Amino acid sequence: MLMKKLLSTLVVAFSCYITFGQDNSLFTEFDNIVGINNTKLSYGVIYKEKYRKKFRDNHNFYIDDTFKTGSVFYRNQEFKNIELKYELVDDFIVVKINNQEQQISIVPEKTLVKRFSIENTSFIYSDSYGFLEELLVKEQFSVLKKHQKTAKENRDADYRYHTFRKKENNVLLFKDSFYPIDSKRDFYKIFPAQKKQIAAFYKSNTFLLKNDYKTFVAKLITSLSQE
Repeated sequence: MLMKKLLSTLVVAFSCYITFGQDNSLFTEFDNIVGINNTKLSYGVIYKEKYRKKFRDNHNFYIDDTFKTGSVFYRNQEFKNIELKYELVDDFIVVKINNQEQQISIVPEKTLVKRFSIENTSFIYSDSYGFLEELLVKEQFSVLKKHQKTAKENRDADYRYHTFRKKENNVLLFKDSFYPIDSKRDFYKIFPAQKKQIAAFYKSNTFLLKNDYKTFVAKLITSLSQE
């Protein structure tokens, strides 16, 4: 009876998956399959990899394409010591849910994921950027990083596969707003009345800028706040 119900659920979920690329807010309930302890975590779509990879070290995930131990704060509840991985092209996490008969990989609705951690690295969700790594968290501001990958389709004779290129951007959370901070001009936009101070700080802290960006930003914001 359980396997029959599981099969029926999977059929519905895979039907929903067809439109996943356009709408990842679809939900499938697994309450009776995965158990009451995982009820809130079990809302999501069945995960299916849509990219074909030729080279193992070139993939579409954070770290690699295997599941890692971490935690998720999802639907106002924290789930610890779970297995998950973070997909960077389409920006979602995949969670592995276990029951007595098999494992199920689902994609939780990311707008309901307040935060998650993987390999002791923490990420938060923002409406404007999606998931962001927390590099430095202070009382008045946070320095964050956006991890992204782009996918390129390739053809080798009759074989079609994808290759991936990584891109990272720095983001500042300041006064409840998110700002890009990849250049001096970005700081000018955030603090238009303090352009001279920003320019002077950049000039006198070139080593810190190149070698420890989060500390550079922290010292810059602190100096601007004191003026």
